[in-house]
Formats: sequence, C-alpha cells, structure tokens
Amino acid sequence: MGDGLQTITALTGATFRAAAFLTRLSISCRHFEGHGRMASVQSPEKPAVGNPLTDAGNAVAPAATALGEEKPLPDEPAPYRLGDDAHAFPLVGLIAAAPAALLLLVLPALGLSPLACGILALAALVAMTGALHEDGLADVADGLGGHHRRERALDIMHDSRVGSYGAIALVLSLGLRAALLAELCAARPLAAALALLAASAASRGAMAAFWGRTPPATGTGLAARAGQPARDKAMASLAIGAAMAVGLALPFASLPSVAAAIALPALALLLFRSFVIRRIGGQTGDCLGAAQQLCEIAVLIGLAMGA
Repeated sequence: MGDGLQTITALTGATFRAAAFLTRLSISCRHFEGHGRMASVQSPEKPAVGNPLTDAGNAVAPAATALGEEKPLPDEPAPYRLGDDAHAFPLVGLIAAAPAALLLLVLPALGLSPLACGILALAALVAMTGALHEDGLADVADGLGGHHRRERALDIMHDSRVGSYGAIALVLSLGLRAALLAELCAARPLAAALALLAASAASRGAMAAFWGRTPPATGTGLAARAGQPARDKAMASLAIGAAMAVGLALPFASLPSVAAAIALPALALLLFRSFVIRRIGGQTGDCLGAAQQLCEIAVLIGLAMGA
C-alpha cells in the first residue's frame, strides 16, 4: 500500500514538474519570439521557429510534448531535464484533451452535428497545445517531404515558414482527426470523448518512447538539451500510455478495435523512426511533434473501426 502511494505521489510530482517547466518555457518562447530573440543555432535563411510542444493552458501547461528544435530560449534555462519526467507524458495528454473531451459530451446535447462537434473539439485541443504538435508535423513535412540532402532538410525544418508539404500535412491531420471524431460522435458521444482521451495519452507515451529510443539528429536543438529520456523512463511512458488507452477504450470499443488502436500507432512509430534515421540521422524536436500527431491519428483510426 505504501509503495503504491509513493509511486502515485512520484508520478504526480513528475507531471507537475514537467508542466511547470514547459509553462515557463512556453511563456518565455512567446515573449522572445515577439521581440525577435532567437536561440544561437539558426537557419541561414531565416530565424528558426521550432516547437516545444506545450500541452496545457496558463495554469497547467503541457508537459509531455515535443520540444522545438530552434525555439527562442529563456535568458536562464532551468537546470531541469524534461526527459527525466517522460513517464508523466501520458498524464499531461489527458489534461490537454480534457476540455475537448468535455465538448464532445456537451455539444451533441445542444443539437450540433457530429462534424461540428468534432471540429470544435479539435479546435479546443489545438488551443490547449498551442498548435505546437501541428507545427512540428508541418516542419517535418516541409523538410523531409522533398528529396533534400540532410543539411538542407534540417535548414528547412528550422525555417518558420510553412511550405506546400507542411500545409498539406496540416490539412490532412486536422481533417482526418475531425472526421474520425465526428464518426465516433455520431455513434456515441461518450465513445468520441473517451477515444480522444485515449489517443491523447497513448500518443504522448509513444512520443516519449520515440524520443528515448531514437538518436538525436543534432546535439544543439532544445530536444537534445532538454535531456533525452532514459530507456526505462521512455518505455514506462509507452506502457502507461498504452494502458490508459486500453482502459479508456474498453467501455465502448470491441477487442479487435482496441488491438488495432495499439498496433497501428506502434507500426506508424516504427516506420517513422526508420524514416527519420535514414533521412537525417535521428530525431529533432519537430520529429517528436510529428510522431505524436501520427500516433494520435493512428489510435483514432483503430478506435473508429469499431464505431
């Protein structure tokens, strides 16, 4: 009993330490971004904007999020390793998705269509994360979407502008997730809410595993300096996220659908890991955001199969 309480206390502490760190980092990044102060490593063409994936609002910002490769940094970075609290990432995913899940329960009762409910819930989720997961996906799509050499691909990923590949990736990600949530909401609003919570938790656990098990492409990005998670932390985050997803999905989904919701993101993560290692030699903060997006979509696809 005592050991269990100690574990819960430690996990809760890890969640709020990471949340507090990224709240401070997010506020600093936005302030310095507005004044043009950037990190020391920048694109030769344009100051870089990366994506510290913050997953919460002003009170509790997202902890388990992908970190931007070239975000502006605070004057005095805290001597804190976010990777040490990677096992808390799935809990932060639940916090980030909670308002959106609530909307999926309330809006259908107000007479809104399933598609409108899905779009509004997704808008709430994006607002909670600051669209920083999506920013990472867009940067990766721009940098790795063409047949660029490694250094050129990294330069493009560091650029704050969104190109055609990035725009297409954003449209596909937002459109597909909204459609999947709408399909689930049409079947049962509670199913849509639980599915979104499951996808948010599982995708952040998968992101932590990707971060911990993939070598950094460079040693200068914020993702590298935030402290790559140790193997046990990364795999614990993956296991916690998967367990949360299963527990949230079982009340409404069939066993084959739950199995698909676990297998599909695992496959997507393995393929994406192989791809980034081959193209740029490892992961960056933008890659973490893209990994989270891919896994969130994959979980929703799996759960929607049984809707």
